[in-house]
Amino acid sequence: MSDKPNRDEQILGMMDQFIAVANRLKDEGNNTDLVNTAFMLASGQYATFLAVGNEGYLKESGVRKMAKAYEHNLQLLQNLKKAQYNPDGKD
Repeated sequence: MSDKPNRDEQILGMMDQFIAVANRLKDEGNNTDLVNTAFMLASGQYATFLAVGNEGYLKESGVRKMAKAYEHNLQLLQNLKKAQYNPDGKD
């Protein structure tokens, strides 16, 4: 058995690190709306960099593709939270 974390464990660990930074920024007195907006923009900046590098931008089709990826990941997160906080599936 390997001690190396699997992909999901790695993702959740990195997510916890991002949340820790967000909480630190909040605790420093920054408005949570500003912290959230900054993180969303940073994520978009990184996604744009991965797609086109530092000297480019996404065309409208790329923006739509990225928005679908965000929607997919947000839905995955909500499914995890629902299973955690509402395991019986009652709304």
